[in-house]
Amino acid sequence: MVCGFSKEVFVMRKRLLAALLSAVLLLTLVPAAFAASDLDGHWAKKYIDYLADEDIINPSATTGKYQPDAKVTRAEFMRYINRAFHFTETASISYTDVPKSAWYYETVCIAQKYGYINGVGGGRMDPTGTVTREQAATIIGRLYKADPGNVSPSSLDFKDRAKISSWSAGYIRAAVDKGFLAGYSDGTFRPTREVTRGEVAKIIYYYLGTSLSRAGKAYTGADLRGDTTNATISESCTLSDATIEGDLFITEGLGTDAVTLSNVTVEGTIIISGGTVTMTNTTSDHIIVSSAMGRLLQTTATGASRFSEAEVRTAAVLYEKVLTDGYDGFENVTVSGGNKVSLTVDADLLKLTVNAPVTVTTTAAAKVYHLRANRAATVTGYGSVYQADVRTDGVSFTKDVALGGYTLASGVSVSVAGENRTASSTAAVSPSSVILDLGDEESLADGVEFSLPSGVTAEKLLLDSSELTGTAFETTSRGLRVKADTLKTLSPGSHTLTFRLSDGQTATVMVSATRETAAQPVQTAAFDRYYRSTNFRDISVKLEGVNAKSDITKVVLGLTPLSYEFDEASRTLTLRRAALAQLPSGTYTVTVETQSGGSVQAVDLTVSDTTPAGVNALTAAYRSASPAAVRFAVPMQGRSVRSITVAQDGRAYTLNAGTDYFAASDGISLAANVLGRYGISGACTVYTAALSDNSIWLLAADCI
Repeated sequence: MVCGFSKEVFVMRKRLLAALLSAVLLLTLVPAAFAASDLDGHWAKKYIDYLADEDIINPSATTGKYQPDAKVTRAEFMRYINRAFHFTETASISYTDVPKSAWYYETVCIAQKYGYINGVGGGRMDPTGTVTREQAATIIGRLYKADPGNVSPSSLDFKDRAKISSWSAGYIRAAVDKGFLAGYSDGTFRPTREVTRGEVAKIIYYYLGTSLSRAGKAYTGADLRGDTTNATISESCTLSDATIEGDLFITEGLGTDAVTLSNVTVEGTIIISGGTVTMTNTTSDHIIVSSAMGRLLQTTATGASRFSEAEVRTAAVLYEKVLTDGYDGFENVTVSGGNKVSLTVDADLLKLTVNAPVTVTTTAAAKVYHLRANRAATVTGYGSVYQADVRTDGVSFTKDVALGGYTLASGVSVSVAGENRTASSTAAVSPSSVILDLGDEESLADGVEFSLPSGVTAEKLLLDSSELTGTAFETTSRGLRVKADTLKTLSPGSHTLTFRLSDGQTATVMVSATRETAAQPVQTAAFDRYYRSTNFRDISVKLEGVNAKSDITKVVLGLTPLSYEFDEASRTLTLRRAALAQLPSGTYTVTVETQSGGSVQAVDLTVSDTTPAGVNALTAAYRSASPAAVRFAVPMQGRSVRSITVAQDGRAYTLNAGTDYFAASDGISLAANVLGRYGISGACTVYTAALSDNSIWLLAADCI
C-alpha cells in the first residue's frame, strides 16, 4: 500500500496534533517548565531547545521529558530528519518489521521516498534498532552533500581509528573539521557507540545552522544566528542582505516551490537539492545542484551574480537573465555523478567539463566557450560551442548546434551533425584572447589586429550577438583590424568576437574589457608575521572612489583573493592580521576590483618576519561569531603530539587529544569549544604544542 499524504494534509495533521497535545497538557495542569526539567544544566540543552522550537524534537507526551542521554532508535532518527528538512512525500514500503499500525509507519514511508537511509537486509528496516555515531555522521553528511574525499580511517587522529568504517571516515573528518562532532576525552571516537538524543541534536543543530522554515517569510541577514555558520531553507521564502559564513542548504522538502536570494554572499557552498531558485546579486565560489529524488532543478542567476564553480549532479536547468556588467553568472560548470544527467543551458558558460554521461540541451542564446568531454555527451539544441576538447568516444553535436573548433584525443572520434569525424578541426585566429583598458585611449588608438589563416577571409564578424558592419573593422595583410571606435563602445566585462570564416570554420576570441580608474596616491603599510611584534596588526587603508561594500567585487593580492572588511562610514578597508600572517615575507601590491570593472590601488604591503631563531610560531584566525575548528599547518610527517597546553589566569591547562585537538599529516586542529573557552576577543591566545621530536610550536589563535 502507498502511504501517501500531501504536504498540506501533513501540515494540517501536525497542527491538529499540536492543538490536541496542548489541550491535554492544560487539562492535566502540567506546568510548561516540566517538559524541559531534565535539560537544566545538561550540555545539550541549547541544541534541544532550538530543535524543539523548530518542532524537530519534542518531549515525551507521557513524561514531558526529553531524555537527552537516551539512545536514539532508527525510527526516531528518521523522524528528526524528516522534520528538520520538511520531508513530507511518501513511498510504498514492504518491510516486514514496519506494520501499518506502528507510529513510525509514515516516518519510514517518507525516509524511503527521500532515499537517505537503507534497510538492514532480509526485508527489514529495524526501526527500533539504534543508530551509531558513524552512521549518524554519514547520513547527515550525505544529505548536506559533504565531500568525503579520499579520507581513510588511518588518517584520522583517534586512538580507535581502526574501528572506523571506510565509508564513514570522510564524513567524520568533515564533521570534526567543522566542529559539528568531536571525540571523547580519552582520544577515542567510538564509531559504533549508539548515539544519544543530545548528540543527534548537536549534529543537526550545527549542520542545520539557522533554519529558514517559515513559508512565505521574508528573511534577512538579521535573522541569521551568530553561533552557527550554516543556513538551511526548507520552505518557500526569500532571503536578502545576508552573508552566510558557512553553507546554504536548500532542501528537497521544498519540492518545486520558489526560493529567492537577493544580495546574498555565501562563503561556503550553496547546495540546491530542491525548489526553483532565483539568485539576484548573489555570489558564491561553489554551487552543488543535486536531487536524490532526481527532481528537475531550475536555478537562475541575475543581476550582480557570480558563481565560480557549479557542480551539476542531477537533472538541472541553468539560466542567466540580465546580468550586471562584469558579472559572469555561472562561470565554470562541471557535470558529475554516477548516473546520466540531463542539463539545459540558457547561459554563457566559460567552461563546461563533462565527468559523467550527459545530454546538454542548449537554447539559442546559450554559449559554451570551452567544453571538455571526459565522458560520453550529447549536445543538442540551438546554442553555440566555440571550442570542444573531446577526450572519449560517444560525444556528439546535433546539426543545429553551432560548433567552432574541436580537438580529439588519440584514437577518438566525434559525431558532428550526424557525420563521424576522426580528425581535429580548429580555426586558427590569433590572438585567441584580448584584454583592453577602456580608459587608456592611447593603447586603443590603433584598434586590435587579428591574424587569419592563409587564404581565408572573414565572411561575418559578430561582437557578442551583433554583426559588425564594414565601418567597424578593416582588412589588413594578415587578416583584419577591429577599429578603436568600435572597441570604445564596449562595457566593462567579458565579451566575444566571433569570426565566421570562408573555409566554413568558426573562431571565437575572448575580449576582457576593464576601465582603470585614475591612479591614486600609493599607500604603504608594514606587517610582521610574528604575533608578539608591534607590527602584527590589522592593516586599514582609506579608499578613494569606493563608497560602499557593494562597490567591491573582490580584493586581491596579485591574483589571489583576500578576505577583508569594509567600513562604509569611513570608506576604510581592513585586512585582518591573521590572514596576513599566512603570507611569506616580501613586498606585495593589494588592489581592489570594483563593479565598474576598474581597480583602485589600495596599498603596497611589506611583510616581514621577526620570529626569533629557533622559535616555531604559527597564527590562524578564530571567529567567535561562527565557531569552527582551526587548523595550524604544523609539519607532522614522522611526528606526533606529546602535549598541548594553554595558560590562562596564571594556570596552565592541558588539552585532551581527540576532543580538544586533532593531529593529522597536514597539521594540528584545535576544536571550536577549546578556542571559545580560552579565546579573548581582539587578542591572540597562544597554545604550546610539544612534539615527539622535542620541538615546540607556538600556535597563536587570533580571536576575532
